[in-house]
Amino acid sequence: MKKLKLEDYQIIKPYLDLANYEGYNSNFVTMMMWNHEYHIEYEIHEYYMIMLHNYKGTYFWAMPFTSKEYYIEAIEYMRQYSYEHHFDFIIDCAIEDFVTEIKDAYKDTLLFQRTPSNDDYIYDKKMLQTLSGKKMQKRRNHYNAFLKNYPQYIYRDLDTKEDFDIILNCLNKWETNKDDLSESMTSEIFGIMYLLSSKKLLNFKVGGIFIDDVMEAFIIASQLKHQTIQIHVEKANKNIRGLYPAILKEMLDHHFPNELYINREEDMGLENLKKSKQSLHPIKMIHKYKITEKSFMIQQPSDEEKQQIIDLWKICFQDETEKSTNYYFNNLYHKENTYVLKQKNKIISVLQIVPMIIHLQNQNQQCYFILGVCTHPLYQGQGVMKKLLNHILTLYHDKRIYLQAYNPKIYYKFGFDVSHLHQKIEIDNNILYKERLSISSNSNLLKDYYQIFVKNFDEYRIRDNDYWEQFIKRCHAFDDRIVIIQNYGYMVYHEDENSVYISEFIYLNNEAILHLLNYFYSFKKSIFVECDLKANIPGEKKKITAMMCLSLEKDEINDNKFVNEIY
Repeated sequence: MKKLKLEDYQIIKPYLDLANYEGYNSNFVTMMMWNHEYHIEYEIHEYYMIMLHNYKGTYFWAMPFTSKEYYIEAIEYMRQYSYEHHFDFIIDCAIEDFVTEIKDAYKDTLLFQRTPSNDDYIYDKKMLQTLSGKKMQKRRNHYNAFLKNYPQYIYRDLDTKEDFDIILNCLNKWETNKDDLSESMTSEIFGIMYLLSSKKLLNFKVGGIFIDDVMEAFIIASQLKHQTIQIHVEKANKNIRGLYPAILKEMLDHHFPNELYINREEDMGLENLKKSKQSLHPIKMIHKYKITEKSFMIQQPSDEEKQQIIDLWKICFQDETEKSTNYYFNNLYHKENTYVLKQKNKIISVLQIVPMIIHLQNQNQQCYFILGVCTHPLYQGQGVMKKLLNHILTLYHDKRIYLQAYNPKIYYKFGFDVSHLHQKIEIDNNILYKERLSISSNSNLLKDYYQIFVKNFDEYRIRDNDYWEQFIKRCHAFDDRIVIIQNYGYMVYHEDENSVYISEFIYLNNEAILHLLNYFYSFKKSIFVECDLKANIPGEKKKITAMMCLSLEKDEINDNKFVNEIY
């Protein structure tokens, strides 16, 4: 490996051109600006060039610089080099086009992690230059305020030799006096000074705005491939309104006449920076990935890993609230029923498999229920959940296993079949009438009414006293309401502005159905009920999958089955 130096540009340029990558990480100016921090080395082979970065002792590769037909050859060399030199194989900041080209070849060995904080923001140059249109109204107002307040301003290109001290003094004034001066900011200042001192060997533009002979803003930009301009540095006196749109507009007015797009780099996961970049209305993002060797480990979690699982749950189940999440992990989560899949000690997939007693073929049977299946969104679509689920199915190969599936097609390939159907009905409100009903607060009736109801079915879940205690807590956690109507049954429903959704509908006999629904007579909303297939309720009906089952025998779908489980 050879250390990357300024004078190497002409040597490596043919390979940069050959790769023709979109994204600012492949810009030589960028490489040199941050080389003091990443200590880049490169190696040239007959058909490709590779680049290795060393950030504080962590090594990672750039995408190989070559044409597509040599991607695999280059990657295999990089993997072997990593192995021989005893560091993990990592390609960071890989763009989506590159990932798409190699993903099939490496689907069993490499993991492709989305890294949104590294995504490049791409803008329409004309929009930021002219500031025309509704989207630019706020920015245009700021710019017009600047013109009004500082008509005497001057923009000019900066000479990196003659203006070096001016730029340095401005950086000291704007940046180094901050109370929260970060390491990355200090490194950026070093990179800026390095660029300016190397201007003769690098192709970039520098411009500044002066007000009354005092420089108040400066900008550094260079030309990327794909008709794109990269903004490396944009610094200004934050106390002057409209100065930021002014300095960018001036750079675009004076340089890069043939370019169409602007790359303003990533947001680094910083919320304020993300908000600022999004406010400029990017026309697209260049998605980035981190590529590593698959190193999966499946095991049951420790007590210390519970918080990792909770964090993953919150990311995967966006419809969960803090209240419902707390309920689940305080009452239903048990590490002995939980399995996690880790990538390098990071939990990226999890599921629980809990015992469940099912009344089946005139007897109670010990079965199992899979729930809480989730994989971190940044790792989805790469067989992570498949590996974890297959592991569990091997462990429980002789058991009858149930799961609920929002997308049943996913689970057919694992051997699951639809075992229970519900019907979802939008009630015809015209059938409802005002009726005096006897509402009960006796929660013991829930169990009594359920047992009467399920006697009409051949297959159903046995619900014990502990189940009913948790059932009530669960409904409260989800803001679901339970209404018990004496001599008719009970309902669990959720209400929003426009509709009522009855998620559990337990009736003592056919005559009780309408009486239960009459409870909603005064509700001037759409009313939906999810119930068993036997219930004869007027309205628009749709069959939905309530449960899937993996069993040694082929399940027959019929009206005599009832299972209605969430947790």
